[in-house]
Amino acid sequence: MSRETENALLLLVGVSTAIVTLSGAYTRYVKPALQPWLLASAALLIVLALAAIVRDVRRGPQADVHDGHSHSSGALWLLIVPVALLAFVVPPAIGPQTARPAVAEVSTDVLRRPFPPLPDEHAPEISLPDLLIRVAQDSAGTLDNRLVSVRGFTINDGGRTDLGRVVILCCAADAQLARIAMTGPAVAAVSRIPEGSWVRVEGKVPAGQVDSSRSSIPWIEITAAEQIEAPENTYSY
Repeated sequence: MSRETENALLLLVGVSTAIVTLSGAYTRYVKPALQPWLLASAALLIVLALAAIVRDVRRGPQADVHDGHSHSSGALWLLIVPVALLAFVVPPAIGPQTARPAVAEVSTDVLRRPFPPLPDEHAPEISLPDLLIRVAQDSAGTLDNRLVSVRGFTINDGGRTDLGRVVILCCAADAQLARIAMTGPAVAAVSRIPEGSWVRVEGKVPAGQVDSSRSSIPWIEITAAEQIEAPENTYSY
């Protein structure tokens, strides 16, 4: 690989990383907390590439050393294709069909602890992952007889409609599907909405759903529901 090719690829990787980060498309791959590190990496790559280019220009043309074999750099330039696609093609968000189920056959008894109370308001909004963690691990009963609101997309599972959210711990490779079954008077209206639509529901989580093996899906009795626009970033963290 020639010096010109190396410098061009290094500069392209840096510029592509900067474009993906500044445009917000990076959230398709990693969690938002990594944005400063991505920007720092992009800046470092760009500076290194420009420094190398300036150094080579000052040195002037260098004679290539050949070992008697024919070399072709055409294949090396194919490395530009995936880098360019990364910068200009934004993949769709991971959906319920591609995310791994978050249910695991692991006891949560040792994880049970009192959680802080929910805000003192009519129906405080709580993220779906937080709701599920409270169901499995909260020993203080902060969800008992509390009306809460949750957002997510609908999942049709046979004759049941669930509320789901894709959760990312670090990057898209570890994406998991968090879901809760819906019952109650408003579930009929939700079931008529096309699968994958985003909704905001209000309801109560019945007490006594602690399952130490996490082998079953908890449920929420919803009393109100409305269809909403999908958020710009559909992942939860």
